[in-house]
Parts: sequence; C-alpha cells; structure tokens
Amino acid sequence: MSQIYVRFAVSGFLTLSSVATFALPASTAINQKDRIEQLEASVLAPCCYTEPVSRHQSEIALKMRIEIARWVAAGRTDREILETYVEQYGSKVLVDPRTIPGWWTPWIPWLTVIFTMGFGFWLLQRWHAKPVPDVMPSIDPDFPVLPDFDEEE
Repeated sequence: MSQIYVRFAVSGFLTLSSVATFALPASTAINQKDRIEQLEASVLAPCCYTEPVSRHQSEIALKMRIEIARWVAAGRTDREILETYVEQYGSKVLVDPRTIPGWWTPWIPWLTVIFTMGFGFWLLQRWHAKPVPDVMPSIDPDFPVLPDFDEEE
C-alpha cells in the first residue's frame, strides 16, 4: 500500500515538474533580466569598492555587467557567479546589506557643520559675555611679592 503512495507522489511530482518546465521558457527572459539586475546590485566595482556594478561608471564595471549577462544566459547559477567574483577579487567585492548607507547618511556632514557652528557661536557669546573685573584684586600683605623679570636691577 505504501508503494502506491510513493508511486503516486513521484508521478505527481514528475507531472508538476514537466508542466513547470514547459511554462518556464515564456518567463525566462523576465527572470534572467531580474537575475542580472540583482547580481549587478550584489557585486561592488573592484576599482573602488564604493558602488555596486549596476551604478558604477567605470570600464571594469561595464566589463562585469557584460560578464554577468553572459553567465546568466549560459545558465550559471547566482552562487557560481558570485563565487567567481569572490575568487577573483576577495570577499569585499560582495555588497553587504548592513553596509549600504541609509537615507540619513548624506545629512551627517551637514549636521556636523551646523552643530559645530552653533557650538562655536555659543562659545564666543559666552566668552564675550563674561565680565572682566575693572579693579585688580588686592594683594595680601603676608604674601611675598616676586620681582618682575622684565625689570632691570
């Protein structure tokens, strides 16, 4: 009895996989384009390691975009393509989602300048607002007075 269930499950799986195989060619162009875009966004340009290949405008980034498109068309998996670039350039060629700057990153230098200027103005205002005594403090008679070095004896 259990062999019947196994045969039924296997035949059902093969039927579904053959239906999926015939339906696949219609959407492979769209899937390949999405894969190419995703892979280009997953790899940093090795000339400066600051921008993904999809946005970077250098000769090596263009070369990598062409390679990625060829490899996807040839049927290589995403993992194979990424491992190829890791072997060539090291692991820092991969985009780490934790290192992608947030929307607030460009504001940091401006906020730093604004706060520094505000602190500087506050410091100047406080420095100018401090009253300077007009009268020198009286010298205690028990306190010895040292001679001035500028005076000639």
